[in-house]
Amino acid sequence: MDEMPDTDARLQKLLEKRGQELVRGLIEEFRALNREIALLKSELSALSDYHAARDRLLMIEAAAAKIVRLPSVVTIEADQNLRFQDGFYALEHTADGTPFRWTGPSPQFSFDVFVDRRDPVQVKLDALTCIDFESQKNISLFADGQSVPVRVEPADYGFEAIAILPPRVGSEVTNLVFMLPASLVPPGSDDTRSLGLAFWRFSATALGSEAARTESVSPDMVSVAGVGEVKEFGLSKSAAAE
Repeated sequence: MDEMPDTDARLQKLLEKRGQELVRGLIEEFRALNREIALLKSELSALSDYHAARDRLLMIEAAAAKIVRLPSVVTIEADQNLRFQDGFYALEHTADGTPFRWTGPSPQFSFDVFVDRRDPVQVKLDALTCIDFESQKNISLFADGQSVPVRVEPADYGFEAIAILPPRVGSEVTNLVFMLPASLVPPGSDDTRSLGLAFWRFSATALGSEAARTESVSPDMVSVAGVGEVKEFGLSKSAAAE
């Protein structure tokens, strides 16, 4: 608002000039106008660059949010790359070709999984058999160091251990450590390894996901429950060392 009086004063001085002084005055005014126009162009360019950079940043942030969104369902099969240091022996197969791995020699074995934890997550461990079910059925689970209740149930193929992980904020890996009461050497066998259970498959399913809704999994959990008869150490195996 202070520019108008200054502009009027400059115009009045210009009108008072004659001849060469008027010419020089007009030239000086044109120079001043050119400087102001150049400054305005620079400011407009900077403003345009700012908006463009902001839009790019918003796009990058949106893309990053999609990238770090973790899967709602994770499945690990026995024939995947499971490591000895995580508590798994080499891949083997039953007589009908079903892949499995014995856990051992330690009573514990573990998985590191990236799964969406915004809702509760059901984890399920499928096992074909074990050495002594009564001695080994009380399976414990620690999720990121915290104890989680486990339910053991019979299945057509053997038995399964089921647990529910509570919701958690963040996209970090979930560390799951399963622990058996003992690993045992099979009696009356040439196999001298200390064995836990015959692992077949592991799955983790976010209960808020479409997969969970279609499978109708239940979040209601209890502590370890007794189950019916489970076939123990009856696998006809064919080793497939990796």
